[in-house]
Amino acid sequence: MNIDEIPQSFRVRLNDTAFYQNIIHSLPAIIYINQMDIPGDCNSVKNIWLNQRGYDFIKYSREEIDDMKYNFQQNIIYADDLKVGPISYEWGYSDLPVLFYVGMYRIKPKNDTKYHWMYGQSIIIEYHEDGSPKVFLNVAFEISEVMHSNNHMIDSMREIARLKNELRLSKFTQREKEILAFVARGKTDKEIAKRLFISVGTAKKHRTNLIAKAEVKNTAELVAFAMECGVC
Repeated sequence: MNIDEIPQSFRVRLNDTAFYQNIIHSLPAIIYINQMDIPGDCNSVKNIWLNQRGYDFIKYSREEIDDMKYNFQQNIIYADDLKVGPISYEWGYSDLPVLFYVGMYRIKPKNDTKYHWMYGQSIIIEYHEDGSPKVFLNVAFEISEVMHSNNHMIDSMREIARLKNELRLSKFTQREKEILAFVARGKTDKEIAKRLFISVGTAKKHRTNLIAKAEVKNTAELVAFAMECGVC
């Protein structure tokens, strides 16, 4: 349909700002804009705009959101789901023709006792001078009813865990990934040192660094992490 086929009465409304605002605030979706103040720092993300549907859902006022600033997301998004977010930021430096993020996460509105499952999409609408993402336009829909199915819940939890582990694994150097594979196969520091022609002390130091980077407590948890990431 071209512009001439649109009724004149409706064409007038297309130039009416109030008309668009009414649509944005009436849609059955949470529409919001986030801004990353410090290039590359996902902890510097704050909300700068939210539609009325969003306010009705999260039950926080504009003043409360502004007061929380960078802590707003941490207060409403489930901690494990929050860790997945930086993966989308990494795409900001990719060669994708359209930079966007699609994912599922859990939100707990103010004074609520449970988390609600959300499906969201984000696109970058403004960049910092260094080319990194600055402003994100986001649209989210509640999908809690769909997630009541045990199969959907399990699949979603696995996907969140996979993305979180993918983020952790991205911190490793190629050498560390190589050593992680040996650790996953149960090799000792002495065996790893012999295979890679390094000292036992160096192999031990690599293992300690891997545990720290993977954010686990010991070798057993490191092996489990490696298996979840498919590093064998």
